[in-house]
Amino acid sequence: MAHFKLNNLFSNKQFGFIKGRSTTLQLLQILEKWTEILENDGQIDVIYTDLEKALEKIQHKRLIGKLFSYGLNKDCWLD
Repeated sequence: MAHFKLNNLFSNKQFGFIKGRSTTLQLLQILEKWTEILENDGQIDVIYTDLEKALEKIQHKRLIGKLFSYGLNKDCWLD
């Protein structure tokens, strides 16, 4: 976590797993945005994706390679 924060690797759209940025807060923010759009006669299209088993299907070697590309190495995992 420290490496990702220090190197600004988290998007402002990232919620969950970050202190002070819960998924509940994300839902409240999106509800506020949708309400504003609908009050201005706008349209909202939503796609829901279930990622519950995503980590079971991803190639772990590829995931580890991606972590290395962000500058993480085995020493970071031991912190």
